[in-house]
Amino acid sequence: MQNQKVETAADAVSMVRAVLPKVQKEEWVFVLPLNANGNVLAKPILVSVGCKDGTTTVDPKEVFKAAFKAGADAIIVAHNHPSGNLTPSKADLRLTEELKSRAEWLGLEFIDHIILGSFDSAKGFDFVSLAETLT
Repeated sequence: MQNQKVETAADAVSMVRAVLPKVQKEEWVFVLPLNANGNVLAKPILVSVGCKDGTTTVDPKEVFKAAFKAGADAIIVAHNHPSGNLTPSKADLRLTEELKSRAEWLGLEFIDHIILGSFDSAKGFDFVSLAETLT
C-alpha cells in the first residue's frame, strides 16, 4: 500500500476498504496521507469512530495531527455510512468545507472526502467522492 499512487477516488477506496470491516455497525473516519506526488505514505489512519446514526465528533485537530505525523503533503478523508446510504449529510458537507479550509491554511492539499456505502462481495464498496460531486 505504501508508495502506491492514488490517481482516482476508486484507488483511495480500495486502500480504505482494506482496513474497514465488511460488517459496519458504526461510522469510521480515516485519513489517507499522501506525499506531494500523490503516493501513499501510510495505510489509512483511523481518526474517529462514531455510532450507527453518525459520527458524533470528527476533531479536525486529530485529522491534521495524523496527517502531519505521517509527513503528508496532501490528504484524503474517507468515512463509511453503515446504512449504505451514500447521500452526504449536512454534517458531512460542513466537515468537508471545514477540513478544506483548515488544510489550505496549514499548507496541506485536501484532495477529497469519500463516503463509502454498503459492501457487496462481488463489487466491494459503493462510494461517492465529494470532490467529484461538489464540483
